[in-house]
Amino acid sequence: MKKVSIVIGLYNSEKTIKDVIREIDLAFSEQKRYEYEMILVDDYSPDGVYELVKKEARKDKRIHVIHLARNVGQTNAVMEGYRYAQGDYVVEMDDDMQMPAAGILQMISLLEEGNYDVVFARYPEQKESAFRRFGSIVNNKMTEIMLGKPKNIRINSFFVMRKFVKDEMIRYVNNYPYLYGIIFAITKNVANIDVEHRPRTNGKSNYTFKKLLGLWLNGFLNFSVQPLRIAMRIGGIITVVSFIIAIILVIQRIFGSTQSIGWTSTIVTIIFFAGVQLLGIGVLGEYIGRLYLSNSGLPRSPVREVINCGGEKELCEDEKKAEEKE
Repeated sequence: MKKVSIVIGLYNSEKTIKDVIREIDLAFSEQKRYEYEMILVDDYSPDGVYELVKKEARKDKRIHVIHLARNVGQTNAVMEGYRYAQGDYVVEMDDDMQMPAAGILQMISLLEEGNYDVVFARYPEQKESAFRRFGSIVNNKMTEIMLGKPKNIRINSFFVMRKFVKDEMIRYVNNYPYLYGIIFAITKNVANIDVEHRPRTNGKSNYTFKKLLGLWLNGFLNFSVQPLRIAMRIGGIITVVSFIIAIILVIQRIFGSTQSIGWTSTIVTIIFFAGVQLLGIGVLGEYIGRLYLSNSGLPRSPVREVINCGGEKELCEDEKKAEEKE
């Protein structure tokens, strides 16, 4: 029997995660082909979700809980969860009940039938705000232009991948991971399957514009040199235009038709070129800064506590003591 590892990042999901756990258990109990484990990564959530899943893990050894020492963001959190995944297939999904657990088995079925490496859910109707839908469009277009994603593939945070893809992903040690960038650097053998996207029943999305911008920057700067090439092209275009203007001014001077240049136009030109230079320097500085931080050896996702220790291992010492008390 093949094993499926389901990795879920937790943040402000105290009111939904219990239903997610139950729905996953129900979906797998109705079939006999796969067993499962859940890796729940508490991204230092401010609510009581950690204590809740801690109790669930003590009742069911298939539930493994990772408690991070600080908030590191969804991407870093699930990347930490991948390290504990032991399944033949690894699934990522959200903690908000918008993704039906039955979709996991649908994606696995297509993965096996088509011999794909990764299968992403595709939502015929995305039940999100206009802002989130816009963010998804930008994210898909960016991965298409920068990372070579096939045009017909839609990406989102509900997908299943083979174990070898997960094994390659956890080798990535940079402090600014971008899941889709890593996936498409490993394989282009991906597919989509239509899955229902349910309306949000509690709270709102944790993704703000700032977080989405940070996600896009990770994709732009960590998996492509296109921003540097764009800056170089802009510099080249401006240089050519400036050279043409200089030739025109020389010709006008020769024929005595030179017009005096006003103060305003001079200042505007200086500010424009200075802005372009600073933009290029800023892009270069961002690349260098990310390289420095990634090579500094600082922990990306510090783990405070692990419950059930990945399933096959012995219980952690603090868990043994807790069970003895009970």
